[in-house]
Amino acid sequence: PGSPNPTSPKPTSPVECSICFNTYDNTFKTPKLLQCSHVFCLECVARLSTGLPPNQSEDQLPCPFCRQLTSIPLEGAPALETSKELLATLPPELQQEKVLWMEGTKLCCRQSSDDPENPDSCISIDVAMSKPESPEAPPTGLAGRLSRCDMCDDWKRILLLSALIIILFCIILWPVQCALKTGNLRCFTRTVAMS
Repeated sequence: PGSPNPTSPKPTSPVECSICFNTYDNTFKTPKLLQCSHVFCLECVARLSTGLPPNQSEDQLPCPFCRQLTSIPLEGAPALETSKELLATLPPELQQEKVLWMEGTKLCCRQSSDDPENPDSCISIDVAMSKPESPEAPPTGLAGRLSRCDMCDDWKRILLLSALIIILFCIILWPVQCALKTGNLRCFTRTVAMS
């Protein structure tokens, strides 16, 4: 929108989000307008806003292009202004913006349904960074010790290194040790049987 700023990356298409490169629609990919006039899809803005530090009194989202701050309303990213200009470029069936809201880290949208209380009438996506709920307990025994060994993950290198050490010992170090002990490179003494 507007004239391109030379310091900002140029979007690849006016009908796709410059972060995820998905085409805008009237649900999770609704074009949301930041205060700097850059437009991104609702899902990407919601993902960025859930990554903000929780201890801030007012959520200020820096634009991914120009770093200008945008205030995120208390209702979350869905309450940001929608780019009516971009919404108007979509096919007629996608020009009517659907109602979306945040429930924790989930971005929710009600599908057309006769029963608004039916939980199946809503679709949602989790926009939070995916982190494991609880750390997994490492396996016990030999498998557990090997799983904790970072070097053991690269077993091909360990095998090659072991083979090189054996070759180094057999070809170089053993004859040198024999030469030092016996004074020559003949390490095996031959016993001659006298008849």
